[in-house]
Amino acid sequence: MSAAAPVPVPSQVRATGVVATGMMTMNVLAYGFSLLCARLLGPTPFGAISALLSVLIVANVGALALQATGARRLATSSPEHRHAVTRDLLRDAWLVAGALGLVLLALAPVINRLLHLDDWVVACLPAFAAVPLTLMGAYAGILQGGRRWVRLSVVYASMGLARLVVGGAAVLIEPTLRSAMVGVAVGGIAPALVGAAYCRGTAGGARDHQPALRELWSNGHALLAFFAFTNFDVLLARHLFDQHDAGIYAAGAILAKAGLFLPTFVLVVAFPTMAAERNGRPWLKPLLAVAALGLAAVLGTALLPDLAVAFAGGGEYADLTDVAWLFALEGTLFACLQILVYDTIAAQAHAASVLWLGSAVVAVVAVPVADSVQYLVSIVALVAFGAAVTTTVTAKATGYD
Repeated sequence: MSAAAPVPVPSQVRATGVVATGMMTMNVLAYGFSLLCARLLGPTPFGAISALLSVLIVANVGALALQATGARRLATSSPEHRHAVTRDLLRDAWLVAGALGLVLLALAPVINRLLHLDDWVVACLPAFAAVPLTLMGAYAGILQGGRRWVRLSVVYASMGLARLVVGGAAVLIEPTLRSAMVGVAVGGIAPALVGAAYCRGTAGGARDHQPALRELWSNGHALLAFFAFTNFDVLLARHLFDQHDAGIYAAGAILAKAGLFLPTFVLVVAFPTMAAERNGRPWLKPLLAVAALGLAAVLGTALLPDLAVAFAGGGEYADLTDVAWLFALEGTLFACLQILVYDTIAAQAHAASVLWLGSAVVAVVAVPVADSVQYLVSIVALVAFGAAVTTTVTAKATGYD
């Protein structure tokens, strides 16, 4: 394998701007859908859809593993191997998408029971939503690894647009939990089609490189551990609290997810370089950038809590006012942890055990003592900080960076 040439700083700045535009568009439009659901459905059904979207985020590790694997391999492969890498990645994408859909269908009874849905159709819909979103991950990885930033930006934007237009229309026609999830599932097809169109003709070549399936498994394991950890609290709130408080927590989780996902454009642009250039500490600059953005958001939330509550869902969620800044802090810590997890993926090291341990600690500590929204979000934030520190210390100890 040959490492890619260093990317000039001006080019990387322009790339960051392009990807930021696409991802901000995606997140703002997806937020518009969440806000529409929060206002039209009310706290109780909104708590349920937030829990289901958290399930879908966890299931999306298949897409993210495909994207990370494709981006890393294309960024580090020699030119003559890249078409073959792309071909194998697309083949594996269909296998992963199909397997993930079947697993989620098999888990539908568990989802229905644990989330108190009482609707088998709704419990099955994450399986159908996950298939096109998983395929989109492979296309995004090809574009990211090839540093085709404008096309990647369009794929991201199409995801948010489809969720708002299709999902929003479904909720407006019939403001129910089932209708909202049908909209999410159908809307996921659009970005997969856009990605497929952009990646047409990029696959082929002789198979003379190492297949990606083992790396997909390793990367998927790390990302599954990360997204299980960062979504576990919403599911736990749904289980521990009454429906009203679970809905309040779900609204707070919008702030946390904003803190996690809004600065992801920094990671998307930095990741190919993190994979190709392993000298020094390639994670440090993106980590500092994400931390700075997150701390600005925490400060803004603390100074303007009413605006944050309006962002999260409106007047029905006024109980969120005093703890909104804690959710913003939680999201910032999640975003910093994400940089460190992706650096372990770039180096083909391991971080999953730390994250699984973090989820276990949250469960052990929170179940007996977390009797309020404030306690639960505080516990998760503290554990997230500990996981980030532990991951960094482990990185230094193993010397992979």
